[in-house]
Amino acid sequence: MSTLLTSVRNLVRLLVVALVVAGGTVALAEPVQAGRRSEAGVVPESAFLQPEDLGGVAGRPLTDDYAAHLRPPLPGGAERYASQASRRAQGAIAIDYRTADFHTALVEHVTTYRGAGAARYLRELRRALLPGGRTDQVGRWTVVRAGPAGRDSLLIRLQEPWTDPDGQPITHTTYVVVARAGHAVVVLADLGWEYAPGDRATVQRLICPALRRAATLRGSGA
Repeated sequence: MSTLLTSVRNLVRLLVVALVVAGGTVALAEPVQAGRRSEAGVVPESAFLQPEDLGGVAGRPLTDDYAAHLRPPLPGGAERYASQASRRAQGAIAIDYRTADFHTALVEHVTTYRGAGAARYLRELRRALLPGGRTDQVGRWTVVRAGPAGRDSLLIRLQEPWTDPDGQPITHTTYVVVARAGHAVVVLADLGWEYAPGDRATVQRLICPALRRAATLRGSGA
């Protein structure tokens, strides 16, 4: 029964990926023209990666729960992250990003915090994952590199137990960069495509332009 449930969950997840990045609609997903909306407030369009950063591709707003475990990552459970009470605004986009071989699904999430909330979140994340990583109900979280985009940044590998179409267990890999720009935190994740893994080089290449965009937010200066 658990294998069947896992398989169904994976298939639903892959369908959501295809619909979101291809321009379809999913449950509560509706385009937001003025910004990326959330219960914590609105992050403006300008704070996200733009087509000129992405080879001409435009991101689409996420207003449903797709990739919620990365918006932002909270390994070990939300109760470990007191910083989340100080969120001012947040939002996310999905990007169908072209690669040399095919394409891949990216998710970018931006959060702004009151006071020292952004720095506190990075400290909480380090505490949860260092030195040896952490396994929770989502999967295995491991810090691959500290400081890929400055002192307050982490490159993380997430390995999740999945089931392939033949019912065989597999491990799916997502690469995530979490980085701070003043009062803002940017999460950039490569989820791969269908059962293919994400690519660490992609998120490492795009995180710097993502941070420059987020740094334009009011009050995000270091």
